[in-house]
Amino acid sequence: MTQTEDKSTLNRGHSACPHREGVSLSKRRGFVYPNSEIYGGVSGIYDFGPLGVELRNNIRRYWWWSMVQLNDNVVGIEGSIITHPRVWERAATSKTSLTGSWIAKNCKRRFRLDHLAIGEC
Repeated sequence: MTQTEDKSTLNRGHSACPHREGVSLSKRRGFVYPNSEIYGGVSGIYDFGPLGVELRNNIRRYWWWSMVQLNDNVVGIEGSIITHPRVWERAATSKTSLTGSWIAKNCKRRFRLDHLAIGEC
């Protein structure tokens, strides 16, 4: 494309948001389905169709092979998602344990207010 070409003619027939086209195609082909679609759905949560399950399993197997099996210094574990609330509190991801954060203007670093030391940045 040269500088004098009109850019608007190159995008004819394409939407401004390409991921919507991919999601739409995936839904039409049976890879994914919106979760609880008949009840209004849950935004951003999808269930896998038969082809989606195969694709996900292939990606998972390839990732496991390339990250865990090819590297001697990496071990694989699989943990449960359902965890005791104290674990989340210790990880500071629970809303009950969040104390807020602060972004320093001069160094652009983020600090937790309960761990902030004066003159740290």
